[in-house]
Amino acid sequence: MSETSHPLPQVVSRRRYERALIAREEAERLLEAKSRELYEANQGLLKSKSWLEKAVQERTVELEAARIAAESANAAKSVFLASMSHEIRTPLNGILGMALALSENGLTDEQNAIVDVIRDSGSLLLSVINDILDLSKIEAGKLECEHIPCGLGQLLGSIEKQYQLGAQEKGLEFRVSIFEGAGIWVKTDATRLRQVIGNLLSNAIKFTDKGSVAMFADIVPLDAGWSKLTITVTDTGPGIPKDQHSRLFKPFSQANSGITRNFGGTGLGLVISRRICQEMGGTLTLKSDAGQGAEFVASIMVEPCDSEEMIGEDLEHSEAVLTGAQWRILAAEDNRTNRLVLHHMLKRFGMQLEMSENGEQLISRWRAEPWDLILMDVNMPVMDGLRATQIIRDHEHEEGLEPIPIIAVSANAMSHQVNGYLAHGITDHVAKPLRRAELVRAMATALTSRSVD
Repeated sequence: MSETSHPLPQVVSRRRYERALIAREEAERLLEAKSRELYEANQGLLKSKSWLEKAVQERTVELEAARIAAESANAAKSVFLASMSHEIRTPLNGILGMALALSENGLTDEQNAIVDVIRDSGSLLLSVINDILDLSKIEAGKLECEHIPCGLGQLLGSIEKQYQLGAQEKGLEFRVSIFEGAGIWVKTDATRLRQVIGNLLSNAIKFTDKGSVAMFADIVPLDAGWSKLTITVTDTGPGIPKDQHSRLFKPFSQANSGITRNFGGTGLGLVISRRICQEMGGTLTLKSDAGQGAEFVASIMVEPCDSEEMIGEDLEHSEAVLTGAQWRILAAEDNRTNRLVLHHMLKRFGMQLEMSENGEQLISRWRAEPWDLILMDVNMPVMDGLRATQIIRDHEHEEGLEPIPIIAVSANAMSHQVNGYLAHGITDHVAKPLRRAELVRAMATALTSRSVD
């Protein structure tokens, strides 16, 4: 075969080469185009990143400024509430304290009736102040509930007696049904529980003009040693339309504007009561409609316990502690009226009570002779109660002495204030206006703890 008989393979190889070359050039053009697209996209992303970082920084600055402004406003509100609480509680302590002193001095029936009006009006004002303080705790997320033993039957029985007279004065039938075995003891916050039931009963009596008010109590054992306590309060009052139910559980809101005008009140009672129930593991619900009366059901979680766990909380026991020895009590109080209130509240116990007008005078008397307990006002001229407490605690530490109980007796009653007092060495706190039962319990507990130690 001749050499000219093989041209086809060479032609095929050249064409294949040309096609490969064209494909490579096309791939390079596509790669370059894609690289350019990627570069441009990356530049766009970098610009977006820069813009987002700047926007985030600006928004962060705005949020920080808003946070600072909100905290400043909240702090200002807390300062205002604390100031108003103190300024109102201080004269109210004198009003209620002197009314109590008058009632114990053999008045005529007419005079007793006048004193009762003073005490009732003062107590109403105090309840308004306490509601506002409770709301401020709720808004700050600082509503706290104790978990201490109390006699449930005794508590419910005392609540029944407290509201029975008010119902009878309006000509209402007042029925109370308590579960079998109600004499059990449980760990709960008796004060908060009384507050919830009191709100429900006082509302039922206030808004019911004829018919009846009833309270039913029941308890159901649950797992892990807990029980569910349910309190149901019903009335035959005008009822509440269903479209107004939600308003009852909003702060400063009532079913209609005429309620405040006709009956008074802040519109906070049910709001606070529901939050208390929630804090104690339960809830507060309402069943009612116009013209059908109302049924409120409050539930909380309680822990059954032995009565022996309750030490020093009974008022009779506390009073026995105060009368059981010749206690030497030193008090600091700059307000003359409040010194009179302390004197009249404690004179029945036969203790030696010495008064000082400020912290400096108290320190001088404390150094001169031994004392069993100190009642310390906080806001005083010359030397305030916290400074006086610090001097006492420093001296006790240096000399290795047993700390003397110091109970703050102050119109400052907000939780952050009380916590601050305890952090400064105060043993306990009793808020003004003083209730003798609360003061006696606090003093007895402090004196008992010291004698046991």
